[in-house]
Amino acid sequence: MQRYLIQRLILVIPTLWLVISLLFLALRALPGDFVTRKLSNLENQGAEQRESEIVGFIEVEDTTHRVISGDTLEDIATENATTVSALLAQNPDLDTSGELRPGTRITVIPGQLLSQIAIGEKISLPEEVDTGVQLLLDRNPDVDFPQYQGQPYAEAGTILILRNTLTLDELAHVNRIDASDILAVNPTGSASNPDGNLSADTQLIPTGLVVAEEGDTLEGLAAAFGRDLEAMTAANRGVDPAEPLEAGTDILIPSDRIVTPTTKITEANIRHRLGIDKPLGTQYIDFLWETVRLKFRPSFQTQEGSLDIFLRALPRTLHLNVYALIVALVIALPVGILSAMRQDRPLDYALRGFAILALAAPSFWIATMMIFVVTPGGISEAGIWSIPLTSEEARSVFSSFTGALALYSIPAVAGGIAAGAGLMRITRSELLEVLRQDYVRTAWSKGLRERTVIRRHAMRNALVNVMSVLGLQIAALVGGNIILELLFNIPGIGLLLIQRINQADLPVVQTMVFFFALFIIIVNIIIDISYAVIDPRIRYT
Repeated sequence: MQRYLIQRLILVIPTLWLVISLLFLALRALPGDFVTRKLSNLENQGAEQRESEIVGFIEVEDTTHRVISGDTLEDIATENATTVSALLAQNPDLDTSGELRPGTRITVIPGQLLSQIAIGEKISLPEEVDTGVQLLLDRNPDVDFPQYQGQPYAEAGTILILRNTLTLDELAHVNRIDASDILAVNPTGSASNPDGNLSADTQLIPTGLVVAEEGDTLEGLAAAFGRDLEAMTAANRGVDPAEPLEAGTDILIPSDRIVTPTTKITEANIRHRLGIDKPLGTQYIDFLWETVRLKFRPSFQTQEGSLDIFLRALPRTLHLNVYALIVALVIALPVGILSAMRQDRPLDYALRGFAILALAAPSFWIATMMIFVVTPGGISEAGIWSIPLTSEEARSVFSSFTGALALYSIPAVAGGIAAGAGLMRITRSELLEVLRQDYVRTAWSKGLRERTVIRRHAMRNALVNVMSVLGLQIAALVGGNIILELLFNIPGIGLLLIQRINQADLPVVQTMVFFFALFIIIVNIIIDISYAVIDPRIRYT
């Protein structure tokens, strides 16, 4: 048995490699469509171009981890390459008496790594991050930068100068476009280029802080820094432009305003994130390595980690599918056995008719009919119960058991009936086949009770093919319940997948497709191993 298990588990490796490879080929065949759709979405939102502000300084905040369902301190420590004791030291008020509450922010670093700031604030491109870190160090000579795991970081609350000046060419470079792309949307006579002197070498002045001296006014500072008085007043609300400022007052100097072509930037960023700007062999190696490490690219839509998005939706899908699977098994096995034992009798015809009807009726139609039956205003004015479609607590059995029962019962029963009907028919047919075997007739001739013959002699042999169909039904449940999630407003993986496809959020779609495939592989391996448990002859063939 041990050897059989090892052989089957080893088969997972080439199967998983094949799935990842096929996923890679499928994604490389489709990326153009997703890029076009994403650009179309942006254009429909009026985001073809926008006026951008050049940030000159920031106040550094803590680097935090947002807890999702199932997170533990050990997992968070491993993911962030730190220790549990270090996390506890940074979060002294953290309640560790029970499970971490989803949505809680846990401080990982009491500040931000300069490498993260350099990329996030577009000081440099990700592949040039070392240059960006050095620029930040040079621009902030008076700031003491501690080390975190060998990397410099800025402590929370630090005012960090990002840049003093920036040329148009440098702005284009960190956005993966050409200076000519920016000049094209800033024509002569526009607010950002009134005299037509804008060029690739033009020095753009970012936002900054100045300390007012005695006698300074907002009008005077606007003139001194070449800023529009209206923009200065808007940036320093509550300050009278003509009144003298108190010495030592911090005054915000707004940056030059420049229009950037969002569509072109987005297209370049999408292609870079997809990795399709590299040779095909490099793309494949990168994709394989990222997938094996479960380090998926962040969402285009929210910039949040794709794996975090998937894991946040997973518990709700598990609630629904586990419930539906229980319903399917409760329906299929007893009904299939009873139908076989009463072959060609009225009860058998009735049960077979029920199975055919359940197979013919879509699960969402069954769910719709059940809604009409149980909810108030349907068959009866009072109804049986109300479905909490908008309750957040009802979406988790751990938050509200009764609420979850009210929300998930109808979709689970509808999905379970559809899956159980097919399983019931195969259970009946396999059991009838086994009941005709000689060894079963011998058991009958010994005078054994019907229950004993079915349980000890017939059912175990009939279960081999039943388990095969069960594996297919579990896979069908995951796909079929997407419509039920949409119908009952359950924000699980199915509903998330539909939303992200419409938003052309390819990294999240890729992550979910991978885990769907991984789930099917695991289910098939479990079913394969169960054959040997049910019938010991299989592992010797």
